[in-house]
Amino acid sequence: MFYSWGRLLRVNTHSTALAPNAPAPGWPDLADVDLLRTLVETERRRKRLDAAMRAAVAEAERRGLAADTGYRDTADLLTDLLRISVHEARRRIEYAAPQARSRSRKVWRALAAAS
Repeated sequence: MFYSWGRLLRVNTHSTALAPNAPAPGWPDLADVDLLRTLVETERRRKRLDAAMRAAVAEAERRGLAADTGYRDTADLLTDLLRISVHEARRRIEYAAPQARSRSRKVWRALAAAS
């Protein structure tokens, strides 16, 4: 949504959504409103993908998937599977870890309270 001319406007992002393998639009040729829509839609998708990656990494870590598939640790698995650097793999694990820990603490508290 954008604040414009003293009122809140809802922007329709469906008309400018880019298809997965579509060529990049000519940025200078885009109308201002289309550029704004593209910014909003791209950020929305980026956040959704980031949340999905965090959840997947946390789940792989929780399951001990690396050891089960012959890797030394989750960073090693991510490095090989995603073709990213060890530094980037560790960053993603650290980024996902608080999400995994907070859930497990809640589960333990619920179990303790039920006892």
